[in-house]
Amino acid sequence: MTIDASARQGVGTRSGWEAVHLTTESLEVVVIPGKGGDVCSIRQRATDVELLWTPRWGLRPPTALPLPGAPDALALDRSGGGWNTMFPNAGRASVEYGVDWGFHGETWLAPFTWELVAGGVQMTTALARSPFIVTKTVVAVGNEVTVAESVEHVGARPIDVLWCQHPAFGEPLIGPATTVEMTGCVVHPDMPDDVLPSAAPPRWPAHTEVDGSAVDLARLDAAGSGGARLAFLGSFDDDHVRARIHNPEIGLTVELAWRREDFPFAWYWYESGGRQDYPWFGAAHSLALEPASGYPSGVRRARELTGTELTIRPGETVTKAVTMLVTSSRQDEH
Repeated sequence: MTIDASARQGVGTRSGWEAVHLTTESLEVVVIPGKGGDVCSIRQRATDVELLWTPRWGLRPPTALPLPGAPDALALDRSGGGWNTMFPNAGRASVEYGVDWGFHGETWLAPFTWELVAGGVQMTTALARSPFIVTKTVVAVGNEVTVAESVEHVGARPIDVLWCQHPAFGEPLIGPATTVEMTGCVVHPDMPDDVLPSAAPPRWPAHTEVDGSAVDLARLDAAGSGGARLAFLGSFDDDHVRARIHNPEIGLTVELAWRREDFPFAWYWYESGGRQDYPWFGAAHSLALEPASGYPSGVRRARELTGTELTIRPGETVTKAVTMLVTSSRQDEH
């Protein structure tokens, strides 16, 4: 891309949060620095289609009073959907180094200071429950959005983490006509009872659910069809990993790209009405393809079950990035 394709920048509000707007000829991107540096919206301008998913309660304003309840529920109340950073924990809460690392970790709820950079916004926060300074940069150029994250260890002892980017997609991009393609890989099942599977994992797109049923991860369902899937992809065939979501009915394709060295795994989460109780009550329809440093959910479980925790040492700075490419077959594309 040329520099002329870089985003125009603006500042506004979204649900009471300060919002940075990045606009290119192809995309409109909204970033919320005060709430995890989340990318809360990516809209394809030619089709006026919102690509990212938002839960039914939306992005709650910063003035919303916290509800009584368990920590996981309190975190989900504040989720807002979109494209989040999960660090230093992802998934299940885990007690580490004498403190609770809650559901999806601290970063996705942390307040970031920010400044505009060429074509984007750079944000920084110091975490309270782990010894890291997190810098997050979101840049939009043409039909691409890149989220780059750096973590600096400012403590005095090695720390195990689980690091995951969490872009979640919704309708109309996802639906019965949608197909999902991945760089060749194996498909590890969920381990809800913390029991390692005895069978060798199948290759993409084959997946065996916890109940033993077979699923084709490359195909999606209609909203409300009663599906729910969780799988962990790994052992990618190529150094550069690509995940492609394509809906021919609306002529849109979203591709995620990252280095296997950065994220050697990816989490696949899909909900089409299968979870009838909290938090979705059968009303969610969302697909998340999540580049990740390890698996399964929760850093303690990653350490104990698969040995895929990432250890960051004092004084070390680690940087990882994911790029999203959006293409349209519509003739009226900008």
